[in-house]
Amino acid sequence: MTVAPNGLEGIIQGLHHITLVTSNQEVNRRFYTEVLGLRRVKLTVNQDDYLHRHLFYADEKGTTGSAITFFEWPHLAEGSVGLTSPHHLAYTVKTAEALPKWRAWLLAHRVSAVGPLARDDRISLYLRDPDGVIVEITKPNEDGITPDYIHELNRDVGSAEEITSDMRLGAFNHASPVTRNPEFTVRFFTKLLGLKNTFRRTNPDQNDASIVGIGNDDQPDFLRYLAAPNAPLGDVGAGSVHHIAMAVEEEEDQLRIMRHLNASGVGNSGIVDRFWFKSLYFHDPDGNLLEIATKGPGYTADEPLDKLGTSLVLAPWLEPKRNEIESALNQLDRKNERSWPPAFPRVQSPPEYLSN
Repeated sequence: MTVAPNGLEGIIQGLHHITLVTSNQEVNRRFYTEVLGLRRVKLTVNQDDYLHRHLFYADEKGTTGSAITFFEWPHLAEGSVGLTSPHHLAYTVKTAEALPKWRAWLLAHRVSAVGPLARDDRISLYLRDPDGVIVEITKPNEDGITPDYIHELNRDVGSAEEITSDMRLGAFNHASPVTRNPEFTVRFFTKLLGLKNTFRRTNPDQNDASIVGIGNDDQPDFLRYLAAPNAPLGDVGAGSVHHIAMAVEEEEDQLRIMRHLNASGVGNSGIVDRFWFKSLYFHDPDGNLLEIATKGPGYTADEPLDKLGTSLVLAPWLEPKRNEIESALNQLDRKNERSWPPAFPRVQSPPEYLSN
């Protein structure tokens, strides 16, 4: 375990949100709400590209660490996993018994799924969304569940008529970026950001690769880097992870991290006001885009809890452009009609193998 005494230990509290790219907002909405059972908690626009949507899905309350967000960019080609383009994200469920239920539910909706599989320290099911995003649903294997028991669960589950309470997706378990140099990655997070390197073990899907756990005391591996010396270069596009955001309590914590990055010569965006939170952006040594985001003010800053995500909301500085924005979004929709259900892409097996 590695940690540097830089005064930042414990400031980063885990994941805040993970942002991806989708090619169609309506297909995306139906998948994440109707198939995965999340709630849309914010319908807005990309503040740096305000003629395109930014969609937020989370648990019922929009809890920090549960929000998956999407930029709608129909013009982008399909992305590919590798350096600069993280491999997948993972949600935690309450019980191992929920995983075969998820498999049955997904297959009933014609969604490709692999698992449940007994991994190194967890039991996991993998799927892909309509754009090809790899999503893992996982439960830490604290009870030593065996592959034989998983086989029995799969055999006994039958059909799935609804998303039951134990199946509900809550907070993220982890995100998995890609690195070629795990030693450098570990030094970056421990010396610059006050996080801990909690393990490095062989990737169960690839003998010449490893998984590097980085996190804090409460969440020891909210980042699980896939490390391989010949990892491919990725491309961010439709179906890609655009960036990974980590949470801090307040802006002063964010400022402390920014000062430390500046003193270490790490380029960054400075503090950017996103209205629902404040953001600080920078890249890891392999080019993955990272963000430090504050917990507040939160998604209810401009909408009551029961109305979250039901109408287009804009940051105050974009409100004068509402007519222009709504006209552009309407034109985009007319040019970008898609049918439902889509043809879901297949999950590769083994799911965490990094092709060269």
